[in-house]
Amino acid sequence: MNMQKPIPQTAASAITPQKKLGMVLKLGYGVGQFIESVPTALINTFFFFYITNVCGLSGSLTGIAMFLALAIDAVADPVVGSISDNLKTRWGRRLPVMVFSLLPVAITTALLFCVPPLSGMALFSFTLVLLIAFRVSLSGFIIPYMSLGAELSKDYDERSTIVAFRVVFAMLATLAGYLLGFGVFLGGPKGLLNRAAYIPFGWSNAAIIVVAGAIALLASLRAPRGAVAPPAAHAMLPRLYAEVREVFRNRSFRLLFTGVLVFFIGIGVVQTLALDGYKYFWGLDVNQIKAVSVSLVGGLALGLPIAFVMIGRIEKRTIVLTGLVVLCIVDAIPNLADIAGFIPPGALIREQILIGVGVFTGIVTTLVAIAFQSAMADAVDEHEDMFGTRREGMYFASLSFGGKAATGLGSLISGFLLDAIRFPSQAIAAGKNVVIDHDVWRNLGLIVGPIGILIALISLIFFWQYRLDRAAHAAIQQRLAAKHAA
Repeated sequence: MNMQKPIPQTAASAITPQKKLGMVLKLGYGVGQFIESVPTALINTFFFFYITNVCGLSGSLTGIAMFLALAIDAVADPVVGSISDNLKTRWGRRLPVMVFSLLPVAITTALLFCVPPLSGMALFSFTLVLLIAFRVSLSGFIIPYMSLGAELSKDYDERSTIVAFRVVFAMLATLAGYLLGFGVFLGGPKGLLNRAAYIPFGWSNAAIIVVAGAIALLASLRAPRGAVAPPAAHAMLPRLYAEVREVFRNRSFRLLFTGVLVFFIGIGVVQTLALDGYKYFWGLDVNQIKAVSVSLVGGLALGLPIAFVMIGRIEKRTIVLTGLVVLCIVDAIPNLADIAGFIPPGALIREQILIGVGVFTGIVTTLVAIAFQSAMADAVDEHEDMFGTRREGMYFASLSFGGKAATGLGSLISGFLLDAIRFPSQAIAAGKNVVIDHDVWRNLGLIVGPIGILIALISLIFFWQYRLDRAAHAAIQQRLAAKHAA
């Protein structure tokens, strides 16, 4: 294994902190992940089910609303990234944008689960406006937040530690959403179809967002300020165009961006219909769905110590490639086995199989998430070496753009597929006693299993070509150190 070459002390000091980041700063910064992970858990797990099976919007219209909101937000992401990269204030480049966005994130998160009794295009329009407001405000916080994380350290391995802290709080945020949803507000007699229970559920999560955001903002005041924004040579739109062109000139970034784009199209299909799959394909009740969902968080936690051991010894690219292959195979097999009749009837055995899959999926997801996000921060250093500028905001904005555009497309595909298989969402929302026939059951299992997974596997073509490893990053750091020292 290639070892990192030592950087001369005088040169390294120009760009690299001389000591590890303090635990208080890492914890405070990590708490900020709640602002993304709490509402993301709600949207990915509950929202599609809520708006179709509880509020009565068709699957195709729901998919269109989610796609349009994410598409508009994806276009806004580079704007937020450019503002964050070029802002000059006494509090640095990132903090003011985060402060401005926090309350809108919390309020729109709550309102998404307070939909009034509308129908048709009125319900569609209300949903679309709220989703757009939510997505744009979330970008306003999370893009400068992730950019700040890339500025905290230049060290190849320390960056993985910073991402690991984010992953820890992402797990806690996801767990909080599952426990509040399945265990507190939606665990009554009506379960997931109790419309009134979604209102306090949404506002409770909004309160969590505000508290976590305040902690992260206070911690950010203690963070290193990073590079000072260079003087803006152009107006906003010409500058934005030039910056987008610049980041896409980096081959490492293009590969990471395209891989994420393809991967999240497939995963978007799977996540959007996951709750429908648990309830109507696997036949689980609310408590069983809670157990399966919590098992995923447990797997994420188990993956952390494994990640700390592996990431310092194995290349990030290798972890991402291997992890994605294993993840896709493990997630596709249970649905195919059930359709083929290999899984015996009985809710208990089905729950146990899905719990096992959830734990294993969580472990692998932790490894992939830490390795990938750390690799993106390394690509920012490569960009500085190539062009002489640091574009953390644009890098994470473009990454967010790709993920959101792909997830939106996955949601759009899910909505149309749900209507194509004649899934009775509106009949369920009307309170009718619905029985799912065998063809609908089988097709639902195929959509939330192998169909989405096969799309995600295409991303391996792009991740395979990524070549920024430890040795290459060490050479980049040496060149940057020499430039800064000069």
